[in-house]
Amino acid sequence: MKISAIICEYNPMHNGHLYHIKQTRKNGATHVIGILSGNFVQRGDVALLDKFDRAQLALRGGVDLVLELPVAFSSATAELYASGAVSILHHIGVVDELSFGSACPDLECLELLTEAAVSTRETYQERILERMRAGESYPSALCEIVRQRYGPKVAAMMHDPNNVLAIEYMKAIRRYDAKFRPFSLQRQCVMHDSLEPQDMFASASFIRKSIAEGDRSYLNYVPTFTAQMLSRRLTEGRTADIRRLERVLLYRLRTMDPAELNDLPDMTPTLQNRIYAARTAGSLDELLAAVKTKAYTMARIRRILMCALIGIHRDDQKYNPPYARVLALNDRGREILAAAKKKSSIDISTSLARLSEGSAAAERFVRLEERAANVYGLAQGDITSAEQEFRTKISLEAAK
Repeated sequence: MKISAIICEYNPMHNGHLYHIKQTRKNGATHVIGILSGNFVQRGDVALLDKFDRAQLALRGGVDLVLELPVAFSSATAELYASGAVSILHHIGVVDELSFGSACPDLECLELLTEAAVSTRETYQERILERMRAGESYPSALCEIVRQRYGPKVAAMMHDPNNVLAIEYMKAIRRYDAKFRPFSLQRQCVMHDSLEPQDMFASASFIRKSIAEGDRSYLNYVPTFTAQMLSRRLTEGRTADIRRLERVLLYRLRTMDPAELNDLPDMTPTLQNRIYAARTAGSLDELLAAVKTKAYTMARIRRILMCALIGIHRDDQKYNPPYARVLALNDRGREILAAAKKKSSIDISTSLARLSEGSAAAERFVRLEERAANVYGLAQGDITSAEQEFRTKISLEAAK
């Protein structure tokens, strides 16, 4: 048995995701784990479909066991997103390989980029901070120091959005001294966030944009089971849109004091002041426009706003995920679970209620999931609540 893992959002699942899973199996994987973001995703947005629907799509696409990435990490920076997911994989103790896409042709390339990022951050932290104080974002500041040390080619590869998460996965594997191997699949399809489809492939960003605009051309780039799920949920009003959270989000910001803002993840004094000054904005777009600068990207600001709404604090991201929650599995997934229960150093269960009993940290993470589900329900066309967090039956399917 060779167990490979894929860290994913599947927002929604498309042909490129199917290609990734198939290539992972072609590389020898007999069993595949998906670490799936919950209802809030890394760009600081709500997921189009809820976690249970996307977990079901993952099974249909060839994943055997779907575990949830807790909201404190799914809505975090790339570094924390990767760290949280790799931590779960490391602690369940059965993973042989982490499979991910990148723009690099081989692992030696990624090893070089990882070493450049780690050593530059450790050695030139003050120079990076100086550039950030001058108005640069952290990724840009780091990239510029790397350019000075390693040359423009290495810096360009590091700044490539198709390599950002790959480098963070490599860093996390090193940090945890994880025993599984990385498998880098060079992107053959469209690039990350591209709004231009290619052949039978399109990015999730393109697909979401097409759905929002009522353009049915996205159907050419998703498998039939995704198209059917989307059609059903759109008809039922069970898709989510961040715009539906606009008023509640503005209310939340207007009732927060500076100390509460300071407690949010990835916050700086300057950014705190900008958000506080813009808290009376009349719309989400107005707020984002008022806060954004070259140093503060839209994704970063949106992540902070989502954390404010859910109630995620800076300290919530200081610890590893305390458990592994099962969202869906098939027959091969049961085999993975049987092996993991003998080796895992964290609790594994389908039940949030049971997981909450493990520790104070577990209780805190479960409460955050409950709050996130209540907020997410307000973003859906047909409003739902956190009841499904505790009552929804996980997807059980026969292995393909």
